[in-house]
Amino acid sequence: MCPTLLEQKENWNSWTNIADGVRIATSTSIEHLLQFGAFRLRLNDNYYDVTISAENFNNDLSGDRMRQIDDLRATVASLHACLCIDEYKVGRERRLIQQLEKAESELRPLHEKKLRIERDCDAHAERVMWAGFAAMGIQTGIFARLTWWEYSWDIMEPVTYFATYSTVIATLGYFLYTRQSFEYPSVRERVMTKQFYKRAVKEGFDVERYNSLVTEVESVRNQLARIRDPLFQHLPVSYLTKLEDDVLSKSSVETTRHSSDSHSFQ
Repeated sequence: MCPTLLEQKENWNSWTNIADGVRIATSTSIEHLLQFGAFRLRLNDNYYDVTISAENFNNDLSGDRMRQIDDLRATVASLHACLCIDEYKVGRERRLIQQLEKAESELRPLHEKKLRIERDCDAHAERVMWAGFAAMGIQTGIFARLTWWEYSWDIMEPVTYFATYSTVIATLGYFLYTRQSFEYPSVRERVMTKQFYKRAVKEGFDVERYNSLVTEVESVRNQLARIRDPLFQHLPVSYLTKLEDDVLSKSSVETTRHSSDSHSFQ
């Protein structure tokens, strides 16, 4: 049974239908199941039709007999978990390591390209900030020249007032456009982000693929850490499979969230 579990883990499911097509819970006891007289059992996409006559059920399958069968089924399941858990974990860990190596090998060149683009964008944002500082210095020098050499303060006072008020209007327009307060760190970060996406498109850097690979690597590392955690060493295979499915679903949600975040930056 262990090789079947390892090779067909994705298809390892079972359910039971009675004659009218109603699905029965997997927690239903054999005693209650046999009372239907006929049912269909599915194991790994294989269907088995079971029919029990009322005479055999009344004569041979008493309540004590059914409880013994249920106890035997629980014992077999516990024994199967004890015998197959190590083999399952070894196989699962081997596949996770292979998946991690593949994702990291694909992520490495993308990460190097991302770092190079970030360095260029950081230099561009730094130049923009220094250009703004220079423009403010030039404006101050022009106002000083006009105030003390060319004209008087009585003439320049309304000019400086409207210049200051124009700056307030510009900051309000920045907020209406970006929905962010006008602060120098946030402005620099926005300039860098905008430049990053422009350069990414120009150089063929796939931002969504990079985000999905980062999420995949983080998810696989978390799964490996959980498998190697002593607290998870004696969990049944069915519970480990459920944990794996939960992690995969959370990873897909995280990938979708990262993709939506990348679109919002654009």
